Amino acid sequence: MTTTFRSLLPALTILLGALALPAWGAPQPAGALPGDEALTCEQIATQLVPYMHQVQPNAQALAETQQREFERGKEKYAQRQAQHQLLAAMATAGAMDPTGASKRAYMAAEMAQTAKDRSEDAAEAASPQAQQAKAQREQMAAQAQALQGDARLQRLMQLGQQKGCDRKR
Repeated sequence: MTTTFRSLLPALTILLGALALPAWGAPQPAGALPGDEALTCEQIATQLVPYMHQVQPNAQALAETQQREFERGKEKYAQRQAQHQLLAAMATAGAMDPTGASKRAYMAAEMAQTAKDRSEDAAEAASPQAQQAKAQREQMAAQAQALQGDARLQRLMQLGQQKGCDRKR
């Protein structure tokens, strides 16, 4: 039986792959282009700009919405802080009342405040602003997931990390 190069080629390819030696026509990583290894950080950044432009409008809109939510949260916290400080005074009075009437009044006020806070939170969660923020977050997540499948983007990100482009200078 004669052995030909053609019959040995599959075995050689497997062997060379196992030894991590480059074989003829070795496949490049997904999304790779010739010359990628020679790209500088600036060149990689330039190639990433179109991806940034795709994401920027949605990211900016979401950031603005989140800033409004943050400001509203700070306002709500300040308002609730004042209300809870009044309850603290009632709790102190309840501790000194031998009849327990002040303590019962404090507990009722505390329960009413908690119910009010929960009601406000539920109303805010159902508000148009909250629904808009949720839709924007979902849109950003969907866009990010789509970009995860972009082999070129992933390759550029990998090159940037390998070359240390993601480190501050």
